[in-house]
Amino acid sequence: MALIQLREWLLAPYREDSCKNGSQATPLLHRRMLVISGGNDFCEAAISSLKSSTDELSSLSISNLTGNALKGKMRKQVLGVECDIALLDCRVSFKPGDIMAVAGIVKRSGCLILICPEFNAWVDNIAVPFLSEGFTLNHSRYLSRFIENLRKNPYVGFHTETETVLPNVSIYSVEQGSIHNEHANTRFRSVEQEDAYYQLHQAYMRNHLNALITAPRGRGKSSLLGLFIDSLVKEGKHILLTSERSENVTNVLSRFAESEEADNLNVKLYTSQVASMETQRAEQQTAPKGLVKWVPPDSELLFGKENTKYDLVIVDEAASMPLPVINRIMAYNPQWVLSTTLLGYEGSGRGFIHKLIPNLPNETLHLTLTTPLRWFENDPVEAFLNNTCLFENDCMNDAGWNVNSQNSIAFLTSLNTSELITACEFDICSFENVDENMLRQIMSLLSLAHYQTTPDDFMRLMDSPDVLVVTFKVKDLVLATAIINIEGGDCLSDVALGIAEGKRRPKGHLGAQRLTLLSADFNAATQSYWRINRIAVHPKLQDKGIGSQLIKKIVKKARKRTIDAILTSYGTTNKLDGFWSNNGFYIVDYGRKPNKASGETSALAVLPLNVYTDELVEKVVALKASFISALSLHELPISVLEIYISKLNHFTQGTRTLDEIWPILNKLASEAKRRPKAISDRHENKRSNDAELLNTDLYVLNKLIKIVDTNSYLISLCDVSDMNMALIKEVLEDNGVKVNGLKGLTAAIRAILRPAFE
Repeated sequence: MALIQLREWLLAPYREDSCKNGSQATPLLHRRMLVISGGNDFCEAAISSLKSSTDELSSLSISNLTGNALKGKMRKQVLGVECDIALLDCRVSFKPGDIMAVAGIVKRSGCLILICPEFNAWVDNIAVPFLSEGFTLNHSRYLSRFIENLRKNPYVGFHTETETVLPNVSIYSVEQGSIHNEHANTRFRSVEQEDAYYQLHQAYMRNHLNALITAPRGRGKSSLLGLFIDSLVKEGKHILLTSERSENVTNVLSRFAESEEADNLNVKLYTSQVASMETQRAEQQTAPKGLVKWVPPDSELLFGKENTKYDLVIVDEAASMPLPVINRIMAYNPQWVLSTTLLGYEGSGRGFIHKLIPNLPNETLHLTLTTPLRWFENDPVEAFLNNTCLFENDCMNDAGWNVNSQNSIAFLTSLNTSELITACEFDICSFENVDENMLRQIMSLLSLAHYQTTPDDFMRLMDSPDVLVVTFKVKDLVLATAIINIEGGDCLSDVALGIAEGKRRPKGHLGAQRLTLLSADFNAATQSYWRINRIAVHPKLQDKGIGSQLIKKIVKKARKRTIDAILTSYGTTNKLDGFWSNNGFYIVDYGRKPNKASGETSALAVLPLNVYTDELVEKVVALKASFISALSLHELPISVLEIYISKLNHFTQGTRTLDEIWPILNKLASEAKRRPKAISDRHENKRSNDAELLNTDLYVLNKLIKIVDTNSYLISLCDVSDMNMALIKEVLEDNGVKVNGLKGLTAAIRAILRPAFE
């Protein structure tokens, strides 16, 4: 009986008026959510029954997805897809981003179906991929909150082993004011989209089109771009379209192809693939009037002389690209359009916008699409997910506080630093002790402060047992927050030596592991650390010393809890380097590869809180300084030479990469050029007071220098300050040395250096 009831409820929008002029009519109903929860046999039977029911209507489009099928970049496969009913099986893998992604493909009147284990068992046995070494998760706070919100929502139906509760279909009826598709101009799907199109076109006709288009998912951003590209191509214009991946613009180009008279247009949609000679000849014979060409973000067409051939550059999903790339595109191209999704499963664009807008020209046109097109306004599914995944944007200002808080913020901005800090209350706790109001403010601040924040990030923060949350608040208003990760200590005692040698990379403990690998000292892993993962201050209260005061409070609390050191890793800028240095941190390492999202290189900074970590920091700071110092090897501290030898030994054993020890090789090459071929006794006697070093490390070091000197091309090779493979290849070719890429080069150098340690 329950399954019959379920089938009737699910197919209700498609039973009424099912045929009109040979096609299915569109019922004016909002989208629905259905949760099927129970044991595997129960869930499988329900899925089978639903599949049989939906097969009755051939016009229905069904998508059946699992969490495992949406891992990583595979989640992108749902971009541009639409369906009436989407099933997401959450029994093996649960991620809020998956649910948001799949919900986005469900059309109006459709249904999102979640397949879940029995609730009570689920929250205590959920499998998550983010647990750090030495920590366990016994109860998911995030999932418990998610289920509670499901149960409280009157628009969600449930089919469980004990009951079937389905809301009356009438509550999904769409109010007349929410119907947006009755727009008189059939070319556009909303008045908002039409207005945006004409603003873009007018700006382009004035040869002054610099625009930013932002919209939540499902607002017609892609179709707007398609219509705009269509009109320009008809006018004979040449357009460059770029995105993180070519697949990202499939939806834009499909919209373009669907425009009026598209089949009769003499237009060619280009991709980055190289066409055959026959195809090229055919294209030359039927040259298009205008064209749109997709290129990757690093294409020279965006930055070189050839870009004068193109009239406009359009960047789709700009928030997925590094800010330096966006800034460079704007600098090289007089006319451009940046387009990006806000509040999508890919990550919040609010942080991106907050960082981008200050760099935009003053006259930049900012267009925002708010009217949903794939579903109706006031859609209950979207409202539930925005509220539950903390991606809500309604009734909030850009910092996530409701209108009632604005007077308080205005008052606080009028206070001087001393008065403001005196008024603040400091607290540090686990997320278990954070109420809903505080949670919303904390997550909103973090979204603003960081380039990309995804709904999966929120789950990881709430459920990670190694996470603490810091707040600085006045009454119930959060002015600043920080996320702290607990690292090192006994959790890493069994793997400490492996980490130091580069053999082990356990999950989590990112700062502790980086410091241990950097120092090659296994004792570093077993110290207890607090790593400041994120820190955020209300935008209107920045530059008032709140961030520094927050750090001082954290340091004071850490000392009370006998923490050995505080770490932080961040995207380095001159401003941030100064901020952390001014707060007592020592910058001990800079990463060598820019972050893909922000384009910034990471820095590791440490504030030591005991004698051992103080000495450890002194060693790694000296190590960093040695690479840029003009001092010869025998003038460097013994501690630095010991690290050199340890790391080179690990490299010859295959546990460290060539990139990690390249600065040391560079130093060896410089020393080999400086010394005569026969190492004189006076260099060895410089360390005559340290017999142990003289008999071991200095002996090995001199053997290494002789090896480099004997293989003379290594001096020229390792003298390349950075691992620039183009320069390295040139040096090798000049010396008649052939190796097969980086892997071959690494193997060759390992073989050459290994005898020094035998």
